[in-house]
Amino acid sequence: GYDATAQVMDDWMYEDVAQVYGFEPEMRRFLQDANPWAQNAIAERLLEAASRGMWAEPRPETLEKLRQLYLDSETLLEARGETPRGA
Repeated sequence: GYDATAQVMDDWMYEDVAQVYGFEPEMRRFLQDANPWAQNAIAERLLEAASRGMWAEPRPETLEKLRQLYLDSETLLEARGETPRGA
């Protein structure tokens, strides 16, 4: 969203968001319990930023972890009887 119009985010900002909100174990558990939709959206938005070139040079291992986070969050939503947006 915001970077698509303002173009003010640097790659390190995307990386930090991924590390803190996607991969940090305590945050990951919190989001899984409190709002798995948010976890799904975070992964989806970061992957979209990379695919649209807003996140110009993401680390390959970060992208792989984000893809796995996205799949894991979809699996969790389906297990809870909720349908991910893309389904």
